[in-house]
Amino acid sequence: QSSAIQSHGPGFAFVTQFRQNVGLIDWDYNFMYRIRFRNYSSFDLRLRRQYYLLTSSVDPSGTGGLEILEGAEYANNMIIASYESDARKKIFFELRTRSGEYFNGTRLNLNGSIGFRYQPFGATSLDINYNNIKLPEPYNSANLFLIGPKFDFTFTDKLFWTTYVQYNSQIENLNINSRLQWRFKPVSDIYLVY
Repeated sequence: QSSAIQSHGPGFAFVTQFRQNVGLIDWDYNFMYRIRFRNYSSFDLRLRRQYYLLTSSVDPSGTGGLEILEGAEYANNMIIASYESDARKKIFFELRTRSGEYFNGTRLNLNGSIGFRYQPFGATSLDINYNNIKLPEPYNSANLFLIGPKFDFTFTDKLFWTTYVQYNSQIENLNINSRLQWRFKPVSDIYLVY
C-alpha cells in the first residue's frame, strides 16, 4: 500500500494478416509493459517488430513525392510509449510516441493532448501531432503537424455544443466541425452540424 504503483506487468501480442491470392502481407510482434499508478495515471511501453508487403505503391511521406513500388517488403523496429495523467483532474494530459524505422527511413512521432475541465459546463483540449519523416534520396522527407483545439460545452442536461478545429500542415488545410445537439427526450436527439 505504500507503493505509488497500483499494478504493473508485461504483455505480448502477435498479429498477422493474409490476403487471398497474395499470402502473408504483414505481421507484428509486440513486447509490452504497462504500469498503473495509484493516482490514476498510467504508463505503457511497447517494442514492436513489424513486417509488411506493399500491395500497392505508396509515398511514405504523404507529400506527393516518389512512391515506393508495390511488392516492396520492409521489416521495421519501433518504440511505442504513452503516459496519461489522471483524467478526473481539472487539468489533464496525455503524451505519446510511435517512433523508429519507417519504410526505408525513420520517423519520429510525438503527439499529445492537454485539457481543462470546467465542471459542470464542459471541457477544452488541444491536440498536437508531429511527424518528422526522414527518407533516403530520391524519396521526400517531411515535417508534418496536426494541431487541433476542441471545445465541449454543456448548457443544460439537454443542450450541448461541440466544436473541433484542426490545422493540417501536410495539405495546408484548416478544418472546422461544429455540432449543436438537443436531446429533447431520452435517446432522441436533433443535431445541427457545420
